Amino acid sequence: MRKRKISEIIGNINQKYVDEAAAYTGIEKHDRPYAWKKWSGLAASFALLMLAGAAILPAVLKGSEADSAKYKYHISGAEGDMEWPWEYKTDSEKYQTIEFNGNAYSIKNLNSIDTELLGDALGTCKAEGIDPYTGKEYTETFEVRKINGVSEERLVAAGNDNGFYVYRLNEETTPATFGEMIELYGLAQNLQFNHYTVCEGYDEKGYFTVNDDAYIWQILSECRDARLYSETDVFDGSNRNYLTFTATSDALGVYKGAVYISEDGYFATNIFDYSYIYFIGEEAAGKIINYVKNNSAKAAFEPYELTIAGTLTEIGDGYVLVDDRVLCTNEEDGTVYKIYTGDIRMRRCIECIDIKVGDTVAVKYRGNISDGNEIGSAYSMYKGTLVDGGLAIPE
Repeated sequence: MRKRKISEIIGNINQKYVDEAAAYTGIEKHDRPYAWKKWSGLAASFALLMLAGAAILPAVLKGSEADSAKYKYHISGAEGDMEWPWEYKTDSEKYQTIEFNGNAYSIKNLNSIDTELLGDALGTCKAEGIDPYTGKEYTETFEVRKINGVSEERLVAAGNDNGFYVYRLNEETTPATFGEMIELYGLAQNLQFNHYTVCEGYDEKGYFTVNDDAYIWQILSECRDARLYSETDVFDGSNRNYLTFTATSDALGVYKGAVYISEDGYFATNIFDYSYIYFIGEEAAGKIINYVKNNSAKAAFEPYELTIAGTLTEIGDGYVLVDDRVLCTNEEDGTVYKIYTGDIRMRRCIECIDIKVGDTVAVKYRGNISDGNEIGSAYSMYKGTLVDGGLAIPE
């Protein structure tokens, strides 16, 4: 099995900046025994992503240029990868593999899938996991459900009353034609074209949002006979002009992957963990690119992860308060956020790490911040020290 490039694992990241960041920092992966806090290959990838992102644009804490302008500190660091105690893990973290109908599947996304995306019950499976601290092996019986529009030969949802998660078949083959890929994954219903970046070689020329992607799918549906392209590095080190769409799909277990459409006729994506590249032709690609450029609105840079940071001022029953005045050029521009901690991933950060009132912390979340500055979808909190315009995170 070939080694994946970081740009395949993480969407919307220019390989140029990954290479430059790695060369500059000399980051290496060190294998060592399980420890309370350790870097994994994925965590190292996030570190490279954040270092690269800081070289291009400052991180946006709330996602808008207006919010970004008021800050003198811009949080763009990455936390170390925690190996949490077994009792503090979610089911998706505990049970990374399942066996179903004689086939092995691996977890695709650690976040649960919305129940509205689940189809018929397919049976049950054996879920397997191991506690890295004790070496004890665990098994659990999960219900298996079909994902609407997706072939169970590719992806299934497995779980219980605590939530269902997307698992992918381990021994899958790359679809030979573009149409086969669309049908197997139900792409027309499970993938939207929304936010995109205009790229000319390594240069990013702007960020936009498509008004309506129906015409894009109309053109793509006419490209079903497009054959799989054998090369895997079409967009690495390339001077091509192309659009990069942010690809997020709960049904497919994808968070901010990428779809590339180039002027010279290539469609490429990393949403299936490896590069799938098809030659759809210059005419089809040109129609899509022209349509998109004429039916879009300008947008702000979209960070990989949404983050707020500041001083932890209160730890309450089911919530924490974070005041970001310490980050601001003018303290009066600061905001106090109420962040709910019902998610076990937030509780473990508070209970297992020495985080206390007065610490400088960064909180990762998904979704939106309410008008009352409340965040209900936080999933990680870590602490650090403000230095040189950023947040230094001790290992």
